[in-house]
Amino acid sequence: MQFGDMLRQARSAKGLTQEELGAGVYSTHYISLLERGQRQPTPEMVQHFAMRLGMDAQTLNWWVEPPAPDDHPALATAMFAANYARDMHDDALAASEAEYAASSAFEQRNAAAWWDMSMLQAQSLIALRRLEEAETVLLRMENSSLMVATPELRSVVQGRLSTIARSTGRLLEGIDLARRSVESAAELPEQSPARLQAAFILIAALSVKGDLDEAWEVAQTLSICEGAPSVPSLLVARGAWAVGNVAFRRGEVEVGREQHALAARLLLPQTDLTAWAEFHKASATFKLQAGIVDNSVQESLGKAEQGLDLIGTPGQHLELAIAKAYFAILTEDLDTAGKLLGGVADQRNLLEFEFTVDLEACLGQYYAARRFRKQAAHHLSQAARLYSEAGADEKARELMDRVRALSD
Repeated sequence: MQFGDMLRQARSAKGLTQEELGAGVYSTHYISLLERGQRQPTPEMVQHFAMRLGMDAQTLNWWVEPPAPDDHPALATAMFAANYARDMHDDALAASEAEYAASSAFEQRNAAAWWDMSMLQAQSLIALRRLEEAETVLLRMENSSLMVATPELRSVVQGRLSTIARSTGRLLEGIDLARRSVESAAELPEQSPARLQAAFILIAALSVKGDLDEAWEVAQTLSICEGAPSVPSLLVARGAWAVGNVAFRRGEVEVGREQHALAARLLLPQTDLTAWAEFHKASATFKLQAGIVDNSVQESLGKAEQGLDLIGTPGQHLELAIAKAYFAILTEDLDTAGKLLGGVADQRNLLEFEFTVDLEACLGQYYAARRFRKQAAHHLSQAARLYSEAGADEKARELMDRVRALSD
């Protein structure tokens, strides 16, 4: 009997639905593919199903049909399925399909396919906010015998690991990994995508920690400008986005406006809808945190909402709600701000580190506007605590100064 038949019987005997067996890790569509014999499980899948079914993993392994070592058509089919799921913005299915394809590629010692599918799996897991799993995949890539230790590949993996560390509040580790990514890419051409992306990641890590002078120094080394023939417009846009973020945080509002205006011209929804929506969400947030309320902010909020309504994750919608709450506070619509922040607070577990801090800071600003000083001080202190625990001592001190100002 095939693995799929055995899995279906074991699931039925346990009284589990396909959704319950997947437990948010594997989609019902992918469980169906397994049960119909159209996919074979990876070792990680076997461990997951054994735990859900209360069975010994070795028993499930006995059901698995070992793949043919040279089944190239099957690998090609698996890679197509993973890429198709990605193109359809089905991150859960893309993660599962890519995991299966990567496992098949590893068995065939196909380094190029293994790299592509492992990276797709990690990127899909990051999009799903399953950061611990994504980190495990990336660390496995970094240490695998199939990893071709080129400067570009090392830099990309280290950059992704840096982003995860930053997102989970490990700011010092995130900066260290970002520096390593920059060092790995240093021997690449100055305007190569990997080298520029490593610089963007370092700028973001330094900015979140509050090391704005160093972030600005790195930003000034970026030799990219609109119309540069050797740099794709999307990379120019991401560079302007990164530089603009630092400028707003440094209080250099006009530079921030100029850089974000450039990014807005170059980022188009038909080219990269995800980047377009994310940029406009970020641009509105940085402007609002700088105290700016104008038409450009309203336009960015509207565009971010349009994009995220199509491809946004629950976490991204919560991040946008925080930006809308900032807007409502600055326009003195405190009832709307309170409703938005209450909805976000109920789902704060979906937020990454930076947005968890933003939520606490926004709550502090909201209660200060309501003249509830005790509540405002509590939330600002919570934001300061989070920064301090993450290693961002300067940011923590700035927030505690605001707490002390409330008691004066």
